Amino acid sequence: MTSRVRTRFAPSPTGFLHIGGFRSAFYAWLLARHCGGDFILRIEDTDQARKVPGAVQLILEGFRWFGIDIDEGPSNEELRAVDDEIHEMPNLQGDFGPYVQSLRLARYREVAEQLIASGHAFRCDCSPEQLAEERKLQEQNKETPGYRGRCRDRNVPADKPHIVRFRMPENPQVSLEDGIRGTITWESIPLRDPILMKSDAFPTYHLAVVVDDHDMRISHAMRGEEWIPSAPLHVLLYQALGWQMPIFCHLPVVLGADGKKLSKRHGATSWSSFRDDGYLPEAVLNFIVRIGWSPGDGDDQEIFSKEELIERFSLDRVNSSSGVFDYDKLNWMNGTYLRALSLDEFTERASDWIRQGGMDPGSPEWQIIGPHIQERAKTFKEIPELLEFARRDGFEPQLSQLFSKKLDKDLATRILRASQERLASLSDFTAAGLERELEDQATALSEKAGPVFLSHRIAVLGKKATPPLCESMQALGRDEVLRRLSLSLERIAGFPG
Repeated sequence: MTSRVRTRFAPSPTGFLHIGGFRSAFYAWLLARHCGGDFILRIEDTDQARKVPGAVQLILEGFRWFGIDIDEGPSNEELRAVDDEIHEMPNLQGDFGPYVQSLRLARYREVAEQLIASGHAFRCDCSPEQLAEERKLQEQNKETPGYRGRCRDRNVPADKPHIVRFRMPENPQVSLEDGIRGTITWESIPLRDPILMKSDAFPTYHLAVVVDDHDMRISHAMRGEEWIPSAPLHVLLYQALGWQMPIFCHLPVVLGADGKKLSKRHGATSWSSFRDDGYLPEAVLNFIVRIGWSPGDGDDQEIFSKEELIERFSLDRVNSSSGVFDYDKLNWMNGTYLRALSLDEFTERASDWIRQGGMDPGSPEWQIIGPHIQERAKTFKEIPELLEFARRDGFEPQLSQLFSKKLDKDLATRILRASQERLASLSDFTAAGLERELEDQATALSEKAGPVFLSHRIAVLGKKATPPLCESMQALGRDEVLRRLSLSLERIAGFPG
């Protein structure tokens, strides 16, 4: 380990990266940035059978979307050597590569041979059939299943097909100082000579992660709490090799609202799903960091800029208990971020969604209604529905939402017919002018304002839940409003009641 803080994120390209995995990356990145250290990306692709083409590219694009910069990592040449679907990403590199495990096989073999020479590991040529028979006998005798050490002292030659196993000491007692959980001690370890090198010359995770963290001078290793049962083996490997361990920081899992580990059944769990659902990356980053990290006792601040997170992040504020992924809170937070944007920035970032809603983001109509859409939207994805009233084609008022005991067919007809005449000659066709006009109509009809405004909301905008009525009417323009009033009066005439 080095006195300089060096953290890493080491995903496996076996599919899309769970959002809980990105939280580990965020914490590692924040710690490195807070301490003025280095953040390293390493690709752990030793599980060749489960490798998914394009998975690395998706991880890299996720970092770019979140705005997470990387100090060291695989060069494009290294990445293309293991995944043909890499294209045009920042050319990462550093002094401790390669940063892709499948390109480091010679180094793992070298360390495995070192462990064999020191007596901490041995070659094993037991066949799968022998191991299966051994397990069957253990189950019949109700013994704890596991390797029984047949090859420990057989000195299997190196030129014979084999795997390499770690020689577990008898009754080891292991402890480590976890950066989040404090002292963790194991009185007994249910491991029996675990495999370090497989027969295909690839290392297991346990050997590779120890070698890589040592070689890359990692000071703090962030990883999920599911790796706690494997930690004793890693401690013993460091001791056998005479290397200093990094500070392990085992993070609690992220739970869904039902209290179970977050998974696809809870909704979006990939960063790209949040992008496609119209969330801001800075809001998702803020939200995920807050699942398990607090700014301090008595501090209820929820919204943090990236700079504030870097300044205030520390390991002693990371909780050891699991946090809950609450979509209601995420939506609230994202809406808060959206409202904090200037209208120009909101328009620029929401332009594709505005066009999906049928409106030109550069139009005068958008300038009228845009601030009210921004005030109501919790995600960009809601914008097309909020702009549904503005579509010229296929407009059909939901008259079932119009009539009630206080507003029958005859009253609605009187209100809208009177409005046709008055709006046709209204000189001030602005939101303020329209609001005054509707209030005047209510007075002229000796009615309360509620039925007048509701009649226009349904007749002109189509339904009850819409952006502000008068601003929406101004955005539609006089001709379109009058057309809709005529259409709605035709529909009302044929409506039973």
